[in-house]
Amino acid sequence: MPSIIMKKILFLIILIVILFILIIGFLVWKSYKVKKEEMNVTTYQTEYLEGENPKIRVENNSKERICFSSCYPYYLESNNGGFKSYKYGNCSEDDIAEICIEPGQAKAFELILDKIKTEKGVHRIAVPACINCALQKNFKEDKFFYSNEFIIK
Repeated sequence: MPSIIMKKILFLIILIVILFILIIGFLVWKSYKVKKEEMNVTTYQTEYLEGENPKIRVENNSKERICFSSCYPYYLESNNGGFKSYKYGNCSEDDIAEICIEPGQAKAFELILDKIKTEKGVHRIAVPACINCALQKNFKEDKFFYSNEFIIK
C-alpha cells in the first residue's frame, strides 16, 4: 500500500513541476513576443529649429508587417504638462494603408510641417500603425508608437 501512495505523490509532484515549467515558459515567451512587437521611431536630431522638418527612422522589430495611414501617418505632439497632438484638418480621401514596413526593415521619413504652426519646446511624434494590414486597403489603427522626445527651438 505505501508504494501506491508514494507513486501517486511522486506523480503529483512531477505533474506540478511540469505545469510550473510550462507556465514559466509561456510567460517568458509572451514577454519576448511583446518585446519583439515593438517598432522603434527615432528622430535624426534631438533639436530642430522652428520651421525645420524633422526626419525620423522607423524600424520594424516585430514578426509582422506594420502599415501607416495615407491620411495621417504621424502626429506631432507638444508637451505642455502632458503630450497633446497639434490640430490636423479632416482628411478628404479614403484612409488606406499606404506604406508598409516588413519585419526587420526600416524606413526614413521627413515630416512636412509647413501647415502646422509649431510651438517652441519639447515634442515627440506619434505614429498610428496597423498590424498586418493589406497594402492599399482600409487603414485601421491598432496601436500608437512614439518617437524619442526632441526640442523645437
